[in-house]
Amino acid sequence: MVSAQPWTGYSGRHAFGVAVAATLVTALACLGVVLWGVGGAVSHPESAGLVNRWFLALWDNLVVDRTRWAFAASLGLLLLTGPGYGYVYGVAVAPVLYRVAALRARPWLCGALYGVLVWPLTLFVAFPLAGAGILGSELAGGGMPWMALAAHLLHGGLTASWLRLTES
Repeated sequence: MVSAQPWTGYSGRHAFGVAVAATLVTALACLGVVLWGVGGAVSHPESAGLVNRWFLALWDNLVVDRTRWAFAASLGLLLLTGPGYGYVYGVAVAPVLYRVAALRARPWLCGALYGVLVWPLTLFVAFPLAGAGILGSELAGGGMPWMALAAHLLHGGLTASWLRLTES
């Protein structure tokens, strides 16, 4: 059902501020998951679990050995692009999605949809720029595309939910 009154969107300043906060939380969550996973994989390399093997391969592979800076660079890239993604969501995407009343009532869903839409930029642009290949194919850690999807879903959901919670 489309609402009768069009929603005008968030101010750029509001969208940018919320996007910065969501980006910081997402970066900390990504850092925490990677450190937890790598710590567990390195301390228990004999474990046969799929996720444990992904983290172990992420820690010990040729690309990471040659480009240890890539992890810091990827976090830096997240800190630079996250606010931009959130800003675009707040001023351009949310006004379009919120024309549908059912979506306006579920901002987390709108943010998650937006996260899925921008996820391919990481897979096909950011990963190759970092030397990891398309879809992270140059890394032995096969879970990289899925970890990137989880980060995009978290960032989009946080941005959209916090924008709705803080709107005036």
